[in-house]
Amino acid sequence: MTRRGYNRISPAALRHTLETVAADAFGVPGKNVEADLRDDGGTLGAAISVMLPLPPLLQPGPGTGTAPAGGTLFEQTRAARDTILRRGADLSGLLMGTVDITLTGARQPHRTSRVDGGPQTKPHRTVPQQEHHQERRPA
Repeated sequence: MTRRGYNRISPAALRHTLETVAADAFGVPGKNVEADLRDDGGTLGAAISVMLPLPPLLQPGPGTGTAPAGGTLFEQTRAARDTILRRGADLSGLLMGTVDITLTGARQPHRTSRVDGGPQTKPHRTVPQQEHHQERRPA
């Protein structure tokens, strides 16, 4: 009798897979996503943290400006959760349980121009912290 063996997927590979799927679902770089895996009653559960970029605050938004493209942030998060559940199950071959999503913060993308559109000025020279320190002595 020939034994066929088994397949094993490491927790690190599963975590990385779900982080990649979540990053794609939210449209952010992979470095902006962290996932923690857990047993969710016999299914694969995940807690996913996503750092979203801030939209440009001084430029008009798409449509009426009241909601980002694709609906509200809550609608986008629900759609991303559905994508994570479906793609996570397809790629891992495991039943997906609860997927908790936390939006951890926001960071505005680096801009190369000033707010008023004028030319950039040279950055101010920063003085090391020790030069700013003044010691106070009791009188």
